[in-house]
Order: sequence, then structure tokens, then C-alpha cells
Amino acid sequence: MLFRSLAAQVVAIRAGRVIDPVSGRVATAQTILVEGNRIRAVSRDVQPPAGAAVYDLSGLTVIPGLIDAHVHLAIGGTVRDNALADLRAGFTTVVDLGARTHRLLLLRDSINAGHIPGPRVLAAGIWVARKDGVCEFNGIGIAGGADAFRQRVRENIAAGADVIKVCVTGWPAEAYTHPDAYELPDSTLRAVVDEARRGGRRVIAHDISRAGVRAGVAAGINGLAHAAFLDSATAVLLRDRSVFLIPTLASLTSGDTSAAARGLIEGVRLAYRTGVRLVFGTDGGVLPHGQNAREFLSLGLAAVPALDQLRAATINAAQALGLADSLGTIAPGMLADIIALDGDPLADGGAYERVKFVMSRGKVLLEQRP
Repeated sequence: MLFRSLAAQVVAIRAGRVIDPVSGRVATAQTILVEGNRIRAVSRDVQPPAGAAVYDLSGLTVIPGLIDAHVHLAIGGTVRDNALADLRAGFTTVVDLGARTHRLLLLRDSINAGHIPGPRVLAAGIWVARKDGVCEFNGIGIAGGADAFRQRVRENIAAGADVIKVCVTGWPAEAYTHPDAYELPDSTLRAVVDEARRGGRRVIAHDISRAGVRAGVAAGINGLAHAAFLDSATAVLLRDRSVFLIPTLASLTSGDTSAAARGLIEGVRLAYRTGVRLVFGTDGGVLPHGQNAREFLSLGLAAVPALDQLRAATINAAQALGLADSLGTIAPGMLADIIALDGDPLADGGAYERVKFVMSRGKVLLEQRP
């Protein structure tokens, strides 16, 4: 393995296969030309200019850099080690959905500036959660009412949070046993969403129970941070309100055969069939950083087809996060986030675990000969 920052400004990648997540088409024998941090051309006919650095990936499958929309970089190791592990696994963008302090936002800035090796990071700042609730960590829970929750949202935005993470229900066992229970009053949940919207931020909710999901949707949340217990009417509500779902099935259900685990898998299956946008996420830190690809196999268990698994980690995630103008596809004008796999992920989900090449923002950070 070789980890390095590429000095040359022009790079040519000779790709054996390039998968387009939008159309599902697979193009062969393509040359991808990268200038600076942008893709300039993709074609069989591209001729690298003199002096370009050329990477021969003709034996590999090339796809856009992957997006993990639910990690915790401060959990399960040091931020530096976790960020690098996610990047080595092919995830060139991650979203940190909750930390105990605002220090993670400063580390995000260091990673994004290139001072610490890692993927592009969006971050939520401190969890927005009630005292003694599911996201009460080291005394960060909020004891007051709607105004106190508004204040937490304002503090996160002032500190530079990209999104807001609100905690609405307990974990699956509780949400399964008590489907009508959730932790926040409706007025407080609406206040969180309203304040986030004032600041131009999306709201992603830890929201698993049936009633909690309906309350979150009614309040105007943008996405669910985990799989949830859904009925058909709630799934339709998610679809019609354009609320996306981040399943995190590998961390929630791996090896678990309980009724609650089966219910979460069925909830993802139902959401997919109904047309809810699925967005890839792992709860990284709970699922070890660097093992992100395990989630693809879990999505397969929920009957999500291989192409839509890839879409969840590329175009769906980019659209849900407001990044679709620059991420999620390999096309002229897009940011040069490109990875290569040994194998075909449309036929073998295990290919995501065989990452041989990673380019992030035009810089080659991993090259391993097949």
C-alpha cells in the first residue's frame, strides 16, 4: 500500500469498467482525466496530455467515492485513526452525527483542510437530546423545554455544524416494545426543526419507534439516522415528505435474530419497496471504522438490489446532503472522488471490501496493485 498526495496537476486513470450509479450503465476501457480536484473528461477517446500521471486500473471496477452518512469519528479510536480507516475503505465523504463537544468540528476543519488525512467531513456538533434520554452522554442532555433546545441548535450552528442531529426515541428494543413512545414533546421537536431551518441546516433524527417517526415527519425532519419500525402508511408518509432513511443495519442487527431485529430489516425492505430514499450509513464507531462495507451485505438482506445499494452510497447520499452538484457520479465537472474495486459490486457485494485505489479531491491516497 502506498499513501501519498499527488503532486502532478493532471492525472489520467485508465479504468477497466466504470459504473454510472444514475443510469446503472457499465462502460469499459474508459480514461478519466482529472485536473486539480475536478474531473475534466471521461471517454474511451481521451488522450492524456504530456506529463500527466497515468494510473492503470484496467483490471478494476471504478466507481465514485462512497459516502457514509452516519459515523462518529470520536468513537472507537482516535479521530485521526478513524478518519483514515474510513478513507482507506473507499469512503471519501462522511457525516459525523453527534459528538460530546464542539472539538470535533475543529477536527473536521483540519481534515477538510488536509492537515489530517481523511475523507471530506460534514458534522452535526453536539447531540440535541433531552437529559437522561437516549443520547445523554457525559451530561450533555438538555433539561429545559423548547427554548433550551432552540439554544442548543443555535450553539451548534454558531460553532459551524453542517447538519443538526436530534434524538427522539430510544434504541430498537425499547422502540419495538413501546411503539407509541418517544422522548420529546411535539412542541420541542418542532422548535428544533424550526431553529435548524432558520439556520439553513438539515435535521437528521435518531427516531426508531413508529409513533416517533410519525412525530418527526410531522415536525419536518429531513432524515432518519437509523432503520425504524414502519407500517405501510408511515412508509408512504416518508416517501411523500421526501424524508430519507439511513438504515445502519449492520450495526443494529448483525447476528441478531430477535423480533426487533427482524422488524428493522422488514422496515428497510418496506421503505425501499415504497420508494423512500435510502442513504448509506453505518453508525461508524459502533460498527468499527474501516468496516463500513459490511453495510452493503446487510442492505442485501433487506432485499435492496445491488445497484440501489451503490446508489444509496453515492447519488442518493449526495442528493440528501445537498452535494449532488459535485459528488456521487464520475462525470466532467464533478469533484475527483474516485475509487477502484477488485471485482464487480453489482454481482458481488464483497467487492466493496477490496478497495485498491482511492482518489479524494484529486489526490491519490491509496494505490494497491491488483
